[in-house]
Amino acid sequence: MARHALLRSALVGAALSAVLAATPFTAAAAANAAPDRPAAADLTTSYQPCVSGDERPHLNRAPALRSVLHDPDGDAVAAQYELSWEDASGEPQKRELTTGSRPSGSGFSWHLEDDIPEDTTLQWRVRATDRTGWGPWSSDGGVGHCEFVYDPTEPAPPVITSPDYPEDPEGWTDGVGVPGRFTFDAPTEEAVKYRWSVYGSPTYLVDAPAPGEPVTVTWTPERSGVYVVEAQSVSRAGSTSDYARYTIRVSSGRTPVASWALGDAAGASEAAPGAGSAPATAGTGVTFGAAGPEGTAYGTAAALDGTPGAYLSPQTTIADTSASFAVAAWARPSTGAEGDMTVVSQDGGAIPASFALGVDDGRWSLAVADGPADPVRATGGTAAIGKWAHLTAVYDAPARTARLYVDGRLAATAEGATAAPAAGDLQLGRIRTAAGHAGNWHGGLADVRVWDRVVVADEAATLATRKAQRTGYWQLNEASGATSPEYTGGQPLTLSGGAAVTETDPIAGTGHLELTGSGGYAATATPPVDTRAGYTLGVHVRFGDDLPTRDMTLLSLPGDHTNAVEVRYEADTGMWQLVVADADTPTATHTITETYANPWGQHIAVVHDDPADRIRLYTDADLAAELPLPDSATWPATTGLQLGRGRTATGWTDPMTATVDDLRTYTGVLSASDLTFISLPWEHPDI
Repeated sequence: MARHALLRSALVGAALSAVLAATPFTAAAAANAAPDRPAAADLTTSYQPCVSGDERPHLNRAPALRSVLHDPDGDAVAAQYELSWEDASGEPQKRELTTGSRPSGSGFSWHLEDDIPEDTTLQWRVRATDRTGWGPWSSDGGVGHCEFVYDPTEPAPPVITSPDYPEDPEGWTDGVGVPGRFTFDAPTEEAVKYRWSVYGSPTYLVDAPAPGEPVTVTWTPERSGVYVVEAQSVSRAGSTSDYARYTIRVSSGRTPVASWALGDAAGASEAAPGAGSAPATAGTGVTFGAAGPEGTAYGTAAALDGTPGAYLSPQTTIADTSASFAVAAWARPSTGAEGDMTVVSQDGGAIPASFALGVDDGRWSLAVADGPADPVRATGGTAAIGKWAHLTAVYDAPARTARLYVDGRLAATAEGATAAPAAGDLQLGRIRTAAGHAGNWHGGLADVRVWDRVVVADEAATLATRKAQRTGYWQLNEASGATSPEYTGGQPLTLSGGAAVTETDPIAGTGHLELTGSGGYAATATPPVDTRAGYTLGVHVRFGDDLPTRDMTLLSLPGDHTNAVEVRYEADTGMWQLVVADADTPTATHTITETYANPWGQHIAVVHDDPADRIRLYTDADLAAELPLPDSATWPATTGLQLGRGRTATGWTDPMTATVDDLRTYTGVLSASDLTFISLPWEHPDI
């Protein structure tokens, strides 16, 4: 029986061969092509590329081996994975997995268990089968295996030490602005990186020079207090250790090593030191007793005339430029000042000057040099003629960074800065060049300070603080004839066109100004503030039960053709509008921002933040809108402050119908708390 079955099979096979031989096209169609060799780009180890050698990944979890397999005939394919390694005795080991079939082009994976050997180079490859034949291995053709190392070991925490900030449970260490070195040293070789942070700062990641070797980082405290330095060891597989913690106590920043207020009496020949012991000898181009920056403690300043004698010097080295240092000063370029000028510099040794703070091409600039080549320069902020600016220049030696703050705001940062050690004299108002001293200052200088540390951002902002100075306060409680007095006896408000002070239903105090909309207004004789500089205006206003149905101007500071600033009500939108003009011309460009009006009463305040180049509109002490206002778009109002009307190219317009009370004007930016107080419906004569 078996013999007959075999004979029948042979006959069937012979007949099939004869048919295939007779029909060659059919035979070719029936031939099966083996699956493709898997492409390296389609292979990943826990989503990392297929690599080998030194690039092989170290993984802290058993990975998934993934592949995408193709068959040229479009047949379904299955995957065969092979994992191999050598054991501790050098004997080859191997595991295999064959998956079920899926359509050609599908993804396949083998999720390994955590019983695979640790700290061993593991290799894997894959091939496809269409159940008829096998395709080539992914490693064929010289491509090689994919490799990885399984390393679930958690590294030991590092040890933290610092020569600058010792971990003392009782002592406090200098201090704010003083860079500190912190070393992280892992006790074992698993650590290849360290993750660290200080007191909620961003987390930083730094590489170890070699596995287990220590790393030293630098951190500069910006506030006094208790800080905790935290660090973790990170293995090559990405495992992190427990936290190591190091507590330090940071004291306030060291005071300046030298300072000169420059508020000496007229006729003085030198500036007395405020800190340090060296007076600054004045050159022939220096005059004491000039007006200092408003809103500061420096009522008088030194005026330098830009000649070769326009300088002061303590005739000794002050800044140690081989380490971190900072300098600060109030500076005011005078009308007629031209070219580059220097506020503070220090004579160098091998080079003319190691640093210079001053004006470069019309902008504030800090230049730091360590050789004859061009210095590294941090430049930012326009040096506006006739305007005081506060400058803070910082050189951070460990970070090799130069920073420039203008009016308390960071204006520029330059990386890669190195200051050459300078053994020469500190110079106020000039710089030493290869040809001799030059760049003499033309303008005012006040409060020059030098530190032997970094000055941090909060300190720079505090140094530049200018307290707003009240220039006018009209309570509008009374009127004598056609004027209402200013609180301290300054220029009164003149009432015209039917405007009157009345005691009926005041907003604050015992009276208010009533504007009837028939052309009545109130005005000062001259502008109470300089609209080119910072200022604050504030006033209470009330319409009644409903919003008006026509446009009106609440206040304005006019020129000859338009208003430097105007607050007006627009009937179509029911909004207050803050309007500024970029020039006092009939064709000036007007920029507008707006906020909703309230008929039952609001406090309106306008704040020109000159250092920030912004002008803001506040309603009831809340910021409602703001506009950019660069120096190039400011100009001086030439007419007194107007309540109840504004100027256009064709004349006065938009008279106000409203109750107005408690008008205030200030030079500078009024603080947020003071804005809140003056917005309340009662009088505050002390603000």
